[in-house]
Amino acid sequence: MERFGRFFQEKIILGTVMCILLGVVLTTATTAWYAINNSARTYGIELKAGGTGGIKVAAVAGGVDIMLDESLTLNEEGIPCLSIALKDFENIESGKIAPGAYIPMDFYITALGQNIRSYAIKVQMEYKPADENITPEQKSRIDEMINDHICVYQTMYEEEGIVKFSGPLTFYEEVTEDVEAAKGPLIFNQEVLVRLYWVWNYELTDIPDYEKLERFQRFQGPGGFDVRSAVRVYDEEDTVLGNYIDDIWMNVYIEGRMEGAAENK
Repeated sequence: MERFGRFFQEKIILGTVMCILLGVVLTTATTAWYAINNSARTYGIELKAGGTGGIKVAAVAGGVDIMLDESLTLNEEGIPCLSIALKDFENIESGKIAPGAYIPMDFYITALGQNIRSYAIKVQMEYKPADENITPEQKSRIDEMINDHICVYQTMYEEEGIVKFSGPLTFYEEVTEDVEAAKGPLIFNQEVLVRLYWVWNYELTDIPDYEKLERFQRFQGPGGFDVRSAVRVYDEEDTVLGNYIDDIWMNVYIEGRMEGAAENK
């Protein structure tokens, strides 16, 4: 309970810190997500020319094909896993992440065959608890919370001077699971920029359709949705996550598809 007692003070401090950090985010983060991009030479990894799954994926425009990095693990379909550690972002002071942070993640995708007409990007989230001895009940609670607080979106826009996001992807636990993926068209031999956004939603009301979140249905009543109570619970959960989560990373899988993007929807 002591953790929750410190909540309001922490939230004010976080708000001030994030105003400073987010000014740096937009100028430094566009390629910082890919740790191997700069470490490949250090570890002697040879990035070959070619393609995996009929596509080439680069971290920068005209860059090397990161899908051919032999250090990457493959899923059961042979698609490389691009593991993005959130603490690797250079713009987050001392490697910290906090509510309100958002980072653009750029992928430059090229179709290497005329039969490859679209791409699909699926994202899996993993985390390392600060305390490895947490109970199964605590882990289950954290799993439920983190999927609402931390999201990957397809679109960023501004509304009345406030940055907002839309088009959330569905995190999946198994590669074969049918989830909401980022999809779009490809043209043979033409590089396409795909930008996704990792976001730690600062407030419950920042989440699109937050009233429909399953965990917050208890705040629906005869008089409508009790926003104030729901926001308070969400903010307390931010504190819990900050105390229990040590590392977070996204596993990104990108594949080329023969059908057009319109047919994938």
